[in-house]
Amino acid sequence: MKRLLKTGLLISIAFVSLLMGLDIPTYYKLDIKAMEITLEGSKERLSCLKNDCPLIKQYAIDDRVQQSINDLYLNFGTTPSKHIGYYTQNSVDARAYYDNNETLQEIYRTLQDKIEDVNSQIKTIMEEGK
Repeated sequence: MKRLLKTGLLISIAFVSLLMGLDIPTYYKLDIKAMEITLEGSKERLSCLKNDCPLIKQYAIDDRVQQSINDLYLNFGTTPSKHIGYYTQNSVDARAYYDNNETLQEIYRTLQDKIEDVNSQIKTIMEEGK
């Protein structure tokens, strides 16, 4: 009986993970897509700042980017907190997957570098405007 319950629990956990669409490759796919949305939003905000757009327009860009990210998670059947929780629960396997995937590492490095570059430009413009 105990074994049957344990097997049922494992099947339930696997089923919930399947419904949520979360596995390690999907975790990274979702994470990368969120970073890409963030990058595009940062580029849009930078362009806005370069054209002296009003603060209300900058806030609108930020809100739209956040909504796009929330929609992305929703389309994957999850939320940002569940996404983080998935990594926490699977950190050893997720880290091993990352460490053994040079293409994935390069994608992350490239996106992080681009985001940092754009954010640095935004910071410079914001500081010059003070």
